[in-house]
Amino acid sequence: MPLGREKEERIKKEARSILDKFAKALERVETKESFVERDESFRKEGEGEAGDESFRQIFFQNAPEVNSECIQAEKGKWK
Repeated sequence: MPLGREKEERIKKEARSILDKFAKALERVETKESFVERDESFRKEGEGEAGDESFRQIFFQNAPEVNSECIQAEKGKWK
């Protein structure tokens, strides 16, 4: 059911007013920037731990496509 032109304009004005008020409120929010500096950007490789075989089985059962020892998935497709 289409809205009347007047009602549509009123909704747009109300939405704009809400967004403007929100933007003004955000201006008052104080933020603290932080970051981490590291000498090395890679983690050190170690021996690792033995994998959990039951997790592996469940993981492969849930995968949309499996090819031998790998899962085949597209970014954003497997959700």
